[in-house]
Amino acid sequence: MSLATETTRLLSDQTQPQYAFDTSLVRERKKRIKQFQCCLCVIFVCCLVVAFLIAAVWGINRAENSFTNVTNTSSPSDTLTTLLAISWPRPDKPMNTSYCNNQSEWSQALAAGLKALNTKHQIEKNVTEMTTDSPSYKHQKVFLDSNKTQALANLGYLRESARRFFPNNGSTICNKAEPCPVPQKCTEFAKFRTFDGTCNNLERPNLGAAFQPFRRALPPDYADGVSSPRGAKTGALPSARTVSLEVHRPFYKNDDKFSVMLAVWGQFLDHDMTATAPSRGPNGSTIACCGQKVTHPECFPVKLDRFDPLSEFNVTCMEFVRSANAATCCLGPREQMNQVTAFIDGSVIYGVEEKTVGALRTMSGGELEMFVTSDNRTLLPVSKDLTDGCNRLEESRKGRYCFLTGDGRANENLHLTSMHLIWARQHNSIAKQLAKLNPDWADERLFQESRKIIGAQMQHICYREFLPILLGRGLMEKSGLYPRTSGYFTEYNSAVDPSIANNFATAAFRFAHSIIPGLMKFLAKDSSSPEFVQLHKMLFDPFRLYQAGGLDRALRGAMDTPIQANDPYFSSELKDKLFEDAANETIRAYGLDLVSLNIQRGRDHGLVGYNSWREHCGLRRVSTFQQLQGDFDDDSLRNIQAIYRDVDDVDLYTGALSEKPLNGSILGPTLTCLIHDQFVRVKYGDRFWYENPHWFTLDQLAEIRKTSLARIICDNSDEVDEVQPLVMEKIRSDNKVVPCSALPAPQWGPWKEALHRVRTSADTLSVESITN
Repeated sequence: MSLATETTRLLSDQTQPQYAFDTSLVRERKKRIKQFQCCLCVIFVCCLVVAFLIAAVWGINRAENSFTNVTNTSSPSDTLTTLLAISWPRPDKPMNTSYCNNQSEWSQALAAGLKALNTKHQIEKNVTEMTTDSPSYKHQKVFLDSNKTQALANLGYLRESARRFFPNNGSTICNKAEPCPVPQKCTEFAKFRTFDGTCNNLERPNLGAAFQPFRRALPPDYADGVSSPRGAKTGALPSARTVSLEVHRPFYKNDDKFSVMLAVWGQFLDHDMTATAPSRGPNGSTIACCGQKVTHPECFPVKLDRFDPLSEFNVTCMEFVRSANAATCCLGPREQMNQVTAFIDGSVIYGVEEKTVGALRTMSGGELEMFVTSDNRTLLPVSKDLTDGCNRLEESRKGRYCFLTGDGRANENLHLTSMHLIWARQHNSIAKQLAKLNPDWADERLFQESRKIIGAQMQHICYREFLPILLGRGLMEKSGLYPRTSGYFTEYNSAVDPSIANNFATAAFRFAHSIIPGLMKFLAKDSSSPEFVQLHKMLFDPFRLYQAGGLDRALRGAMDTPIQANDPYFSSELKDKLFEDAANETIRAYGLDLVSLNIQRGRDHGLVGYNSWREHCGLRRVSTFQQLQGDFDDDSLRNIQAIYRDVDDVDLYTGALSEKPLNGSILGPTLTCLIHDQFVRVKYGDRFWYENPHWFTLDQLAEIRKTSLARIICDNSDEVDEVQPLVMEKIRSDNKVVPCSALPAPQWGPWKEALHRVRTSADTLSVESITN
């Protein structure tokens, strides 16, 4: 037998190892060990996930709590006390005025202005228009425009250029040899308003009229003292787009106290009071600014930073064209034009020019033109202009077009178009009622009386339902803004200028963009299956109104959808997708940023910085960002300080939206001040205010005071038969849904005129008794 070595096998080929247990048990044991290991792994992963979720929820709650402090914590109580203590309306601060007594110099200045205007016209021959499928084309087309507007804008450009002939000493230069404005004859016995608002004020007939410059509460701040957009104290202002991205980022938080109908009414009302005139190319054409070989002198595009999200689309700037000049009597800094009346008079329904009004009338029975559908519903008259920025070729082939109203912006979104429709129906309903009561009234009388009632109802809704939400009870009572419950309002003051302030139209009243949610609800009658639509898909898409039930679903949805909290934050639908073409897949890459455009518009108009508006409103002027702590939410203040060099550089729009709201209001103190001031002026400075004596009889006024937006919706929708009484507020215990029949409704009997018979010798004459 050989000796064993290190290579000798331990077991012979014939010998098998002997185990005390079966191999199947080994496999089972291994299997169980693996299962145990897997369980440990699963438990470990679950623990990690739970820990992550706890951390995420904690972070979100912390952010929510922080945000709640931002939106719900009120400004210091002494701020409201300040606003209650100061006088209203706030006095405007006019620019210094000097006079040119040298007629030769004046003529030379006007000649220089004419030369500049001709140079602009020559440049315009080589300027490129916007492509019709771009978001910027729609944005430019949404502005009202007319031949009269463009003629006045050219005159304004001439006079702005003429001002540069004189030394830039910060004053307005007038010529005593040129009477301006041209004297106008008015009668105090006029029974109805003029369409363009002239002669409301008998002493100064152009106050509050259409096609006039916006009122300046504070002198403009132009970089060159005349017209160049506002700049920084030192260096350059941050791009409006940068401010939008850093301060006004998307953040979603509902305000469940109010409905989207608040924003819908606000926009409808805004269009009744303000319409900034746009700069246009030849024959009213649009103007392209970005990347053009020839730049139009009115171009002021929004610059984009290198790291802007839009850079992935090779976009370096956002299209923006300056507002058109307003024609002024004297030679001074650039002013902008309001194309509609300042008064709440229904001009948004009828228009402000005779030609526009005439095109919307049937000239029979005092009624407005309507389009009748195949199922006998009435819609607004149609516009078949395929270049209007709204109409679509594929819809026109179905016989469906966008609509015509007294305001060219009516098709901007479906809710706004719906509001136009119910008020046009309301006009025709009133005209029919008055015609039954007074069969002897001619078309003109029926139209004007109906228009007069419509304006009164709009005023009543504004001051009874809308403004208390914005301003709060304290300021409403302090300034006598609530409608009276009986009797007349006797405090009309011809010294009050009701003209719309530039700050109101350009910044303050644009606060409502912040409260618009990104998703809109549409509700059928049973409300069991709501439809949600992204906001940008509702823009320039009024075609749902052709569908049976389309109007009602839009109205119910607006009354049921909560607004977003009023704060510095905006829906991405407005920041990234404005006027994006939802129907064209090939060009849906991006839309416009409304916040950037709003900020840029304020700079275009030369609005002074936020700090000056604080001072104008009786609040303390600050010298450092730290002094805004407590007035601003912390996040906004931190972001503002990071991008603005100086506290005086902060734009009005950004600063005002960053303020904490006042008690009893959804607005901060500066917005409250500027909006309150404007509506004080619009009431006290309107000779035709509906509660003034000699405008309506007391019996008629009692009926108008029964008006509510809820009842207007009930009476003029297709089949809405129940609503909450305060439709701008959400349903709650004291605002429950009720049948439409339970809501008060005006009765038109007090408008019936009696014919009295008077005997004169042997003849009998019918004499009409005028009761209003």
